[in-house]
Amino acid sequence: MITKLSPNQIAQLLTQSTRQLDASTLSSLVDARQNALKRQVRMPVFAFTPASAHTSARWTDRVTPHSTQQWIAIGLLVAALVAATSFWRHSQEQQISELDVAILTDDLPIEVFVD
Repeated sequence: MITKLSPNQIAQLLTQSTRQLDASTLSSLVDARQNALKRQVRMPVFAFTPASAHTSARWTDRVTPHSTQQWIAIGLLVAALVAATSFWRHSQEQQISELDVAILTDDLPIEVFVD
């Protein structure tokens, strides 16, 4: 049987549970929490979120990356995709032109006709 608990009930149960812990365990938990809070990085995240998720933020803050490193990474990715696409198209055109020249000059290898 699954019991549905509200967030307030869960908080109360956790508070009651912590009262049963000894002092050394509680101090270890407090230290771990403080260390985790120190390590927490507060930087904007690149994410597409619905408008209802962040009512105080502008639309452009949610859609565009915030740091220079993200812009550089996106630029490099786009440049790599453009370079790869142009290389692929150039090699395809080269193969087609070589085949056209071979057809026009009757220099096709015998393997083409054997099929």
